[in-house]
Amino acid sequence: MIESFLTVGRQIITLYLLMAVGYVLGKLKLIDDHGAASMSTLVMYIVSPCMLLVAFQRPIEHNFYVVVAVSLLLHVAFIVLSRLMIHDTDRHRRNLLLFAAVFSNCGFMGYPVMTSLIGTIGVFYGSAYNVIFTFLSWTYGIYAITGDKTQLKLRPLLLNPGVISIVLALALYLLEITLPDIIMTPATYLSALNTPLPMVVVGSQLSHADFRAALKGASSWITMLLRLVAFPLLSLGICLALGLNSDLTMVLVIAASAPAAALLSMFASKFELDTELASSMVSVQTAFSALTMPLVVSLVDYLA
Repeated sequence: MIESFLTVGRQIITLYLLMAVGYVLGKLKLIDDHGAASMSTLVMYIVSPCMLLVAFQRPIEHNFYVVVAVSLLLHVAFIVLSRLMIHDTDRHRRNLLLFAAVFSNCGFMGYPVMTSLIGTIGVFYGSAYNVIFTFLSWTYGIYAITGDKTQLKLRPLLLNPGVISIVLALALYLLEITLPDIIMTPATYLSALNTPLPMVVVGSQLSHADFRAALKGASSWITMLLRLVAFPLLSLGICLALGLNSDLTMVLVIAASAPAAALLSMFASKFELDTELASSMVSVQTAFSALTMPLVVSLVDYLA
């Protein structure tokens, strides 16, 4: 249990150092809002799809479908509970809080921790969780953050980089098509940016973030408690009730215990919303997760 706590703690410190790089560059004005938006676009349209492509280049495994099914169940529970419990008089702020509660930094923060604890198979199982995360964040998530019902039309739901990359990666996986090295090598290089680049972006946005605004009001604290404590424990309880093995339980709870997704800041930039508030929410939750994530994952190691 202590070993798991220390392992997760080391990974989070690494992520903080990456954020510190972005923070310094932002303070020195070497990365401005335009540069952060450009890097966000690179992550959303190139880096994340390459990560999915690389993760799915492996033989078909039954447990993959188990993780997909449980991940969908967990996200539905998160959406329902967040809608019931998060209230704010500022509609725009509430939209950001709803996204922050439901969607975790399951890839950027989850994958390094999964790899450290259970090896590369953890990334594969984690990619199954990421399938649901990606689909819902690019559909329900965009609707939640913008409040724009036109985002729920069929064309924007299907023709976005998140859903397209899932469909392509799943098609190759289910058809057991192995891509040649000439494609996989550059895709692997690009996928390696999936953790450092978003953390640098969040760090640069943190350089002019307002922490007091991110913690203002009871709704902010409720959101943070849901994301960092209640939802991870709910996920653990559901996994234990379903009798999942320890590896699957560990992956699902790690993914669910991560702080608010860095995608919140990127979407805020893409849709011209309040990027300072969005990045502040991500940063504050990331700070508190330095304590909560190791504790939750240690509990999983003890119980599962």
